[in-house]
Amino acid sequence: MRCEYEHDDGAYVLGALSPAERAAYERHLATCSFCREAVADIAVLPGLLGRLDAAEFATLLDPALTTPPPERSRMPDLVTAAQTRRRKERRRLRIRVLSTALAAAVVALIVGAGAVSWMGGRATQTPPTPGPIVAMTPIDSDIPVSADVSLTGTSGGTKVNLVCVYHRNPEYRKSYTVRLVAYGPDNEADQMGSWVAAPGREFRMTGVTHFAPGSLSRLELVRDDGQALLAYDVP
Repeated sequence: MRCEYEHDDGAYVLGALSPAERAAYERHLATCSFCREAVADIAVLPGLLGRLDAAEFATLLDPALTTPPPERSRMPDLVTAAQTRRRKERRRLRIRVLSTALAAAVVALIVGAGAVSWMGGRATQTPPTPGPIVAMTPIDSDIPVSADVSLTGTSGGTKVNLVCVYHRNPEYRKSYTVRLVAYGPDNEADQMGSWVAAPGREFRMTGVTHFAPGSLSRLELVRDDGQALLAYDVP
């Protein structure tokens, strides 16, 4: 496993790190035996360079050099070289990281597009066609409530869309709870929902009964006291 600080040992030993970078590197040294060993291997370098005069340094670089360069310290050049090398290595590391991240993003985009395409393919299935809207029949001519329903077959039974209106009538001013009840074979009942009906109010609901098309026989709108208000006999 590569260490992101593996090229900072020389810059650290030669003093080429900024104060913030030096502090971060020293915190890293406390947890990384690899970097501590690398620093220990070159820790003597500044002392050796300090004892090396300019003429000897120039001879080591080019034995054929006959005219020694002016007397000056080589430390600034070494520091600059260390900084340049560190910047290049950091740049390469950033490029590798960005390239990896970009590749991962591309893969995620391709996978996401494939998932959307797959889901879109499933979503293009033709939905069931809703049945016609029919009016429920009042049980009594004085009932101030009317309702329209439409039926749609689903995988779980039958979906019922209902619009119920409680008409304004001077003789009916009381609100009451009503229930939509579905009936199947053997007069089995399935309550699909309930709400409070109030004069002048309209109520809409969509519910699903477990009775499938063909087994659903009747829908009734029933008041909370048990009185049936409206009914629809499913053909």
